[in-house]
Amino acid sequence: MKNDAIIFDIDGTLWDACPASAKGWNEGLKKLGIEGEVTALQVKNVAGRPQKECIEIILPGLQKTYPYLFEILDVSENEAVKAKGGIIYDGVVEGIKKLAKSHKIFIVSNCTAWYLDLFLNFSGLKPVLSGCDCNGISNLSKGNMLARMKNKFSLKNPVYIGDTASDEEAAGSAEMEFIHVSYGFGKSKGEAKTFDSFSDLTDYFIAGNG
Repeated sequence: MKNDAIIFDIDGTLWDACPASAKGWNEGLKKLGIEGEVTALQVKNVAGRPQKECIEIILPGLQKTYPYLFEILDVSENEAVKAKGGIIYDGVVEGIKKLAKSHKIFIVSNCTAWYLDLFLNFSGLKPVLSGCDCNGISNLSKGNMLARMKNKFSLKNPVYIGDTASDEEAAGSAEMEFIHVSYGFGKSKGEAKTFDSFSDLTDYFIAGNG
């Protein structure tokens, strides 16, 4: 059965904003008088999780000493991403606009609401989307967001596109197909169909394979 909808993850799938996020967190740490530096690689290694979980992994236990840690890092990251943005992967904008002519396009991410808005502003893709959701809006797990989207829009055979094993697990829990993009931040379990570039992914769907 042909896929009636394509649902995309953001980080590691559509763009990389890890340098901007790391810059924002470091500015937040300075405001709090905390020594140390968060690197873009550290952010990349936790990307795909809800923001508070990412912060707790990279800066374990600090929230107990600094009660406003999450709030200050959130504001600082917002400012940095708004100013710097992320690197949108080659072929993403053009590819999604092409795919929107034959499929319903959605986004589901564990990011914050403001982060989703900034991605949509930078990419200009909001007009071609049929819907989107994120942890910052629904406070749901990625698997539950996918399942809810599937039911809300009466999707018969949606596919989730992501870059990590956790994306693959979320798709599985929502009982939908998963496709992996190898240029992102992580790996699949080795069972999913994999593409090395967004252009190849686009060509696959345009050719009527999904």
